[in-house]
Amino acid sequence: MKTNLSKCVWLLLVFLLSVSFACNRENNISPGPDGSPLVQTNGEEYSKLMAGRETFEGTPFEITKVTRVGNSLKIDVTGGGGIENYKVVWDGSLMLSYPMQARLVVGYNTPDGARDAAMHDYTLEVDLQKLFGNSAKASEVVVHVANGSKKQDKVVDPNGSSSNPK
Repeated sequence: MKTNLSKCVWLLLVFLLSVSFACNRENNISPGPDGSPLVQTNGEEYSKLMAGRETFEGTPFEITKVTRVGNSLKIDVTGGGGIENYKVVWDGSLMLSYPMQARLVVGYNTPDGARDAAMHDYTLEVDLQKLFGNSAKASEVVVHVANGSKKQDKVVDPNGSSSNPK
């Protein structure tokens, strides 16, 4: 009986280690439509953007709508500059709840500290299956999307409905 228990503990440990390594891919960058790094996996950058929301000094932007169809996530933003200045950063982890959950933040890089007074509408598109890889079935993951310029968060369920958590 003792050997069966030790085998179970050993298998559980191996499983937990494989899940933790599979769900954390740092600095994985996917190019946007124009070749710019629109989507990236970087826990450090995610934390930096989330912490910077309190003291953001760039051009603020609004997340006007988040829609989801299958594995495609579309984030509509209104803000200054060009679409090449926006990025979507995943922290690299999947919360092992049911359903699984992932956290993304939309960031904006102000070029050379310039401020753009004109507001523009852009749609940032993220292929969730490409982002998560084999770590999860993207169509079943709840996605939390945060605004990197201010406290404005949205949650998108696998069925496509979205909400604003408090």
